[in-house]
Amino acid sequence: MFRYLAQRIIDGALQYDAVIARYPNGKIEVDDYLTTKGREDLIPSEVPTDGTMDQ
Repeated sequence: MFRYLAQRIIDGALQYDAVIARYPNGKIEVDDYLTTKGREDLIPSEVPTDGTMDQ
């Protein structure tokens, strides 16, 4: 599931911050997929993992 979400981030359908805020346990797999696909640029330097996001 996390690879699918990561691909949707690449496609522009989902935002990285929203995916990781909702599924913090998938951060490593999402990051690995994005890195493998050469899209490290989509991984922000700091993302809250407690379910909150700054607006």
